[in-house]
Amino acid sequence: MNSGTEKTRLLTNTEDVVREKPTKISVECLVCLISILHYVSSIIESLLVTEYTYQYISTRTQGKPSQLGFSHSSSNENCSAHKNEAQEKSAQWNSYYVYAEYVPGLFVVAWGGVMSDYYGRKFFIVLPVLGTFLRCFATLVVLQYNLDIIYLLIGCLLAGFTGTHYTMDIAICGVVADISKYDKSRTFKLALLHLYAGIASTLAQVSTGYMIKYLGFLIPCVVSQALCVLNVIAGLYIPETLAKSRRKTNSDNCCQKIGRFFAFYTSSSNLRDGKVWQFVLCLLSLAFCLSPYTTRSGMDIIYFLGQPFCFSSEKIGWYNSANSFLCLCVSVFVLKLFHLCINDEFITILSCISGILCFSIQGFASVWWMLYVAAGCGVISLNSLPVIKGIMSRLVDETRQGALFANIFFLETICRLFASSLFFNIYAATQDIMRGFVYLVYAGFITVGAILMIPVMISARQNLRRIREISIQT
Repeated sequence: MNSGTEKTRLLTNTEDVVREKPTKISVECLVCLISILHYVSSIIESLLVTEYTYQYISTRTQGKPSQLGFSHSSSNENCSAHKNEAQEKSAQWNSYYVYAEYVPGLFVVAWGGVMSDYYGRKFFIVLPVLGTFLRCFATLVVLQYNLDIIYLLIGCLLAGFTGTHYTMDIAICGVVADISKYDKSRTFKLALLHLYAGIASTLAQVSTGYMIKYLGFLIPCVVSQALCVLNVIAGLYIPETLAKSRRKTNSDNCCQKIGRFFAFYTSSSNLRDGKVWQFVLCLLSLAFCLSPYTTRSGMDIIYFLGQPFCFSSEKIGWYNSANSFLCLCVSVFVLKLFHLCINDEFITILSCISGILCFSIQGFASVWWMLYVAAGCGVISLNSLPVIKGIMSRLVDETRQGALFANIFFLETICRLFASSLFFNIYAATQDIMRGFVYLVYAGFITVGAILMIPVMISARQNLRRIREISIQT
């Protein structure tokens, strides 16, 4: 009788575990939905802020009253001397927005990533999604009442204190690590996150350009706000992927938790595989490859609005959409083909070469069709980012994935702050020398990133050769 009761309880508990355990497909679908909703809403808001800032400064430069919240974006017919001054000031304000958001967000990113190994991933997805909602609402108020651009900093601060989108990226990358194996499939799933960003960016870039032209600034911001609401709901429904048995116990004190953030730099024993120097080189390579892309979207808008292109908002949307689709969508499928014959380290170097060609051509571009040639040459340029992250994730144990991605996105936040100050100031200072000079600086950064990956690639080949020799001997 007792044995029958125990069996019944055991079966019931087993059924509960099976019922409560989220399936990979459902988790991946929700990750896809949350990523796309987030990127569409945030890119629309970012484009609105960039163009609103440019138009606001441009009208003030001409001494005209600003009624941007209810007017349509001009097509830049009078692309003349005062536009250059507006470009320089817009670049400076874009750097201010970045500082306001990412300086307070820096600490939330570091702490949130480490704590996701203790408390799970879900909370750290919902928190920054709420922050994006608050930022879009603050921007909506500025556009509705046609306020001074200084009030846009309020939304940036709200997003910063809720962790910025990097905290959500940490949690989602942790989710991917929780449901994938230690092989190339993890790299591919991390690359899929870039595919979702590519789809979202394409939708946002095209739609925003036309909405600004025909509806003004306000309606696109309302659309962005509505998407944020849907994303909050989706975030509440995503299941927790880090089982309690795999979480770190909360018995660690504050110093021990902080120590987990720096553990990868102190000893190879804190890594699952590889050496500390490999981890550090991968991180530095990621920093150099990543820095140009943190400011590229805003830089492209300012660059295309001025001479010699003088693009309208919808034309900018079409170009950026084509560029995003090629770099973020096609590159994922190319990555899958590369995985059939070459390793991740060599893929990273090939991707860097693609990025160098892309930025070099764009820097020297004098006619519109050269921009599309640049986009074609850079079709696999963004593959370096998920591939390096995949390499680093395989170096780290499953109980430290949150701390790993905290390091990665903490670095990405620093890169965004550094790059915003450096690249926008370079652009403003080199307008009279060469308008596309900043893109050559971008190419230089990626060149350094490729060089740093060469020792890692050589080490990986030596390890593979050693494994093959041992397998032949046995």
